[in-house]
Amino acid sequence: MLEVLEEIGLTKSEIKAYKGILELGRCKTGELCNHTNIRSSNIYTILNLLQEKGLVTFTTENGIKFFEASPVE
Repeated sequence: MLEVLEEIGLTKSEIKAYKGILELGRCKTGELCNHTNIRSSNIYTILNLLQEKGLVTFTTENGIKFFEASPVE
């Protein structure tokens, strides 16, 4: 799977975050940062890029964003 993600142009950080979301399921950014060791200062940029590529979606509940992997075809 990692090779396919690299082939479609994801960076190592994007792959790490996407893999983390797949492993955690629906999660908040803090959980994802702890799981992947990605700095909180970088996580929103990475998640926005994954969102633009259609790999991640988010929902908001009580002002908190929850991220999850989009279904991949």
